[in-house]
Amino acid sequence: MKIQVFDLPVIGEDDGLLKVEMCGVCGSDPRIFEWTDPERFPLIMGHEVLGRIEEIGSQASARWGIEKGDRVVVEHLFGCGHCRMCLIGEYRFCFEQLGYGGPIPSSVPPHLWGAYGEYMYLAPNSRIHRIARDVPAEAAAMTCANIGNGIRWVRTKGGVSVGDTVVVIGPGGQGLAAVLAAREAGAAIIVVIGLMGDNHRFQLAGEFGATHFINIETEDPVQSVRKLTGGALADVVMDLTGATSSAPLSLELVRPMGTIVLGSNTGEASVPLVSSKIAAKEIRYQGVNSHDTSAVRAAIKLVESRRYPIQKMVTHYFELAEVETAVRAAGGEIRLDGFIKGVIVPNP
Repeated sequence: MKIQVFDLPVIGEDDGLLKVEMCGVCGSDPRIFEWTDPERFPLIMGHEVLGRIEEIGSQASARWGIEKGDRVVVEHLFGCGHCRMCLIGEYRFCFEQLGYGGPIPSSVPPHLWGAYGEYMYLAPNSRIHRIARDVPAEAAAMTCANIGNGIRWVRTKGGVSVGDTVVVIGPGGQGLAAVLAAREAGAAIIVVIGLMGDNHRFQLAGEFGATHFINIETEDPVQSVRKLTGGALADVVMDLTGATSSAPLSLELVRPMGTIVLGSNTGEASVPLVSSKIAAKEIRYQGVNSHDTSAVRAAIKLVESRRYPIQKMVTHYFELAEVETAVRAAGGEIRLDGFIKGVIVPNP
């Protein structure tokens, strides 16, 4: 991967500059890495952002409630602030698709639109949140795009509540965050489904609150969930694998009138679904994409509480020159022992 060098931008009254402390490697980054549209390049990837405020304008400081030197996490989408979707609070679907780590090419001044670099520009509409200095960097870096996603996907969109049975398909970073969010929401049974090589992930899922584990290569997951629930099946199924095979399985695991939350990004691949099963069981099939500000604020409180060893999600560290290896490891193209989540440390 070619490393590009840009001059640091001049910061005005309404924007800021972040010195990147750590950036998580997202499961979507391998797909961004394979983009071929020339209009998207040059590009700085990286959108799971933790850093410290290097420079900030007075108006930006007042608006964000932060000062130079503060440690912050940054939501990767921020929006234009004036289109219909932004005005109704759904800035994630901004018509201009503004954000970090992919949406804005580096040809657009001031160029530093991603956290796979030493510094990142903070645009006026950015959504920035202070986080405690004593939180381990690994946990803090998981706040937005992992824990925030988990809270929004499980509780807000999935509707998980006290006493529910939740099945999480895929014990990756998003799956582990979903386990934690389900435990916080009061789920009574939390089942994690994975593969033969996921024992280390199962172990961490147990520390996050999972109650049962199913190796899909040696057990029938549907029969196992039936047995655990007395035949009732799951109230909510979280499909978070990134594989097309989990979609039809989720239909078998969810109870009648239950909910399937689809956060599995399969790219452009077709997913085989028997739609009549959705209708016959009156299943609510809920797609999810990213976090929002309310979920991030809840995630910060959870991370800062130190109730869970969230830092254990990070298993591998990479410098900027190793970004390609990190991205390919996140996509499973490169196998690394014990891998759960990788992070880029641009200023070691």
